[in-house]
Amino acid sequence: MPRRHVLYLDATQLVAYGWRAGEVTEHARFATTSDGVTAFADFLRTRRDGLYLMLCDLADEAFIAEMVPFVRGGDRAALIRRKLGQHFFGTTLTCARSLGRSRAGRRDEQMLFCALTRPAMLEPWLAALRDADVALSGIHSVALASEPVLERLRIAQGSTLLLAITRTGVRQSFFEEGRLRFSRLTPLGALSSNDLPRACAEEARRLHPYLLSQRLVTRNAPLSVRVLVPPARMDEFSQACRSNDMLQFELIDSHLAAQRLGLRPAPDDLHCETLFVQALMRQPPAEQFAPATERRAFRVWQARFALIAAGSVALAACLLMATHSALDSLELREKSARLQDDARRAEAARRDIIARLPPTPVPLDTLRVVHERSLQLEQRSAVPAGLLQALGAVLERYPQVELDRLDWKLGSAGMPAADGLAPVEAQLLVQARLPAEYGAQQRRALELVDALALDLGRAADGLQVKVTRPPFDLESGQVLRGGARSDRSDADSTPQFALLISRGLAP
Repeated sequence: MPRRHVLYLDATQLVAYGWRAGEVTEHARFATTSDGVTAFADFLRTRRDGLYLMLCDLADEAFIAEMVPFVRGGDRAALIRRKLGQHFFGTTLTCARSLGRSRAGRRDEQMLFCALTRPAMLEPWLAALRDADVALSGIHSVALASEPVLERLRIAQGSTLLLAITRTGVRQSFFEEGRLRFSRLTPLGALSSNDLPRACAEEARRLHPYLLSQRLVTRNAPLSVRVLVPPARMDEFSQACRSNDMLQFELIDSHLAAQRLGLRPAPDDLHCETLFVQALMRQPPAEQFAPATERRAFRVWQARFALIAAGSVALAACLLMATHSALDSLELREKSARLQDDARRAEAARRDIIARLPPTPVPLDTLRVVHERSLQLEQRSAVPAGLLQALGAVLERYPQVELDRLDWKLGSAGMPAADGLAPVEAQLLVQARLPAEYGAQQRRALELVDALALDLGRAADGLQVKVTRPPFDLESGQVLRGGARSDRSDADSTPQFALLISRGLAP
């Protein structure tokens, strides 16, 4: 993170403060003269990499509260620009903040329009910032930067008039529920009394009628007035600031306020500049007065910072991934080394076992080939159980078929394969007969045998069925009879047929 600086500007001088971890240190003071501006430009050239905020404590401020229609988006931005141009013609140092919406009627939005009405006082300093091309994040006022003070001191409830003493005068800021509604700076030369405690009490009494006229406070309720006072002057201020029916004074220890804000060391004088610098750095207001042209270098810094942050995140992610990959690679190498070691031990154990075996009459390679061939022959062996089960299941649907003979054998099914073994199939030769009544019904007998062969082929996967001998001779010269026959010898004969059921065995 770059080092942050606060440029505290009042009517007489510009003070450059450094800020880091709650510690405010003064770097230099520059008078509001040409020599002071030149010295300020030289100061910026040695600290161009810092991030700057400007805090103005000027009497030339304006605050206007107004109810406006509630709109969003681009319409709201256009409305705010138009209102700022109407109220503060001739200055670009303006801003607007929302004070909330009304609870009745159209629920309009109450806006507080703020401006620094003498931009010429800031122009020499802004020109030096532009020439040095340093990052100016915003221009703020002491009044707007005072809200964190009330929040830290836990006095943000209700209406509060906060009085703070600076080198240029007495700052009087009116807050309602912790939100700024009005502020003014009374310069030291315009105070009604040279006695500072008495002057503070008098300024509060002079401001009260104005707040009544603006209906910011009610007549029947006293106004709480909080005064920031160093511990050494508590007695003086307590004698001058006496409460009455209209004003209820409360003295606040400025050292306690500095402690609540995390400022160290606490201010050692009567003035509250460092207190407001700390409040600004701890919680910068969202609203600020600098136009876009004055914040160009800050936008460039933001873009550069975003790119650096994105690059850092990407680099961190790459480093994490590289570390993870390196750990994975290391683990894989360790596993590979363990596996290689196990493989070497297993190979040594195998060689040791082989060395202790008795000598064999034939080489191991020959035994291995013989063993593999025996396994192949064992896989190619078969029993007739499968074919017989398929035959029995089908014959249950053909009770008219009578078995005469079953022959089982293993036969060759083709040419030898590359390994020298020919394909083998299991064969079952079925010889059967039909009842004598089918002797006179040749067509019916043939259809029955064909149906039996078809069902056998469907009984199990891989079965092949072939009718090797039909029940009747089907030579072309003979007549196929389908009805009754007069020939007695043909009528008394029983048709006989044969089937060959085969199934290939695994190679």
